[in-house]
Amino acid sequence: MPLDSPEDAVVRYARCYIMYLLGGVLLPDKANNTVHICYLPLLANYDAISTYSWGSTILCWLYRAKCLATDYNVEGMSGCHTLLMSWIYFRLPFWALDVTSPYTFPLATRWAGKRGKNDYAEQRLQRHRLRLDTLKVDEFTWMSYRDARILLRVPAEFLGAPHGNFYIAVVPLILFRWIEIVNIDRVMGQFGGKQGPSNPPLNIDTFHRQSARNDDGWWPICLQTWFEVWVNRRTVSYRLQIDRADTLHPSCDYYMWYCARTKRFLSAPYVLNDPRGDDILQGAPAEYGRAPVVHLPAVP
Repeated sequence: MPLDSPEDAVVRYARCYIMYLLGGVLLPDKANNTVHICYLPLLANYDAISTYSWGSTILCWLYRAKCLATDYNVEGMSGCHTLLMSWIYFRLPFWALDVTSPYTFPLATRWAGKRGKNDYAEQRLQRHRLRLDTLKVDEFTWMSYRDARILLRVPAEFLGAPHGNFYIAVVPLILFRWIEIVNIDRVMGQFGGKQGPSNPPLNIDTFHRQSARNDDGWWPICLQTWFEVWVNRRTVSYRLQIDRADTLHPSCDYYMWYCARTKRFLSAPYVLNDPRGDDILQGAPAEYGRAPVVHLPAVP
């Protein structure tokens, strides 16, 4: 762009660059070579672009992409991989690439341009599975962003109102016709809260069956109640009350509930060479009770 470009030309370049960010970084599909036209009207009013909740939209698309990727026949995954990898590096530091550069904002830029080990994919898969199977409780960083070095780099507006009170809200994430639920009530450890056995998840298969190939004229009316929940996301009705825990170790009742509902190990039995017992950690709280409940609308 020429340095002496008039204001209207700067706006046009900005729109083009934002479209590139949407289609190539924040909301890419698996091909990652085109941008869906549905985002184009959102850039018509240049002054309104910064008022949209892009963060919740990116999370919605990433959640949906992860859900689709669980299909055995799916080989690729769409969504913002930069956000996903950054989350992994902060929560599981032993997987993070070895860097000595200071923290910057956005936080993911700390690993920009870095590459991991260039070994065979099958070897990486076995190595990662074994590392997860032998993971200790204290090796997962529940509240990684409490680090003073990180807090110094994050702009103040992200730590206080209006963003600060949004982290503990159980609300739908909405991207046009698609809806995903942020079930933070199932992961209370990220707030230093007591984690008891989780309540049954909301069945949103109706939303997952929607595709971009169908007529979308109905969704603003059919999903009106869900949009109202989003509008009221900062009210007490959808905000969790955090009961602080003395330790982030899982309670006995949660541990037994979890073991009965999941495949605990990814590696084959001969890899670990251990009896794979269900030994509960010493000093773990006996019982926290059920997680808090936040009531959401009925799924159509």
